[in-house]
Amino acid sequence: MPEPNPQDDDQSFPVRDYERLLPRVLVAMYPDPQKREYVESQLQRYGTEIYQREPARVRLGILRLVSDQPYDEKELEGLIDLACGDYRDLLVGAEYPLSAAKYDLRKTNPDRYRNLQVKEKRDYDDWLNQILGEEIG
Repeated sequence: MPEPNPQDDDQSFPVRDYERLLPRVLVAMYPDPQKREYVESQLQRYGTEIYQREPARVRLGILRLVSDQPYDEKELEGLIDLACGDYRDLLVGAEYPLSAAKYDLRKTNPDRYRNLQVKEKRDYDDWLNQILGEEIG
């Protein structure tokens, strides 16, 4: 399993405002109000249980993973199901695709592990910038 979000305890990783970003990304990815309403209703499936933490962050992660095919309803539903089962599995793909499988590097080569984390953050920010058409951080 991935470590807790590196943004939580490291000032070099500013915390993203997922609550603010989520609706903006939804509008950018789904300009059609009917499609956006459908996607929003599907995303609401995650976060209804007490163990389903950080709904805005996980929902944004779902959108990131489906962004290559935003109108693929089966992919969207599958990612939501994955998150509902264990949100950490979803976040591995959305936020930690490089470092999660290389967790041993944290001890054996901390600089290389840190570089992977920096690249993951930059890739996520680049995705947000591309979707929103502006620099977010």
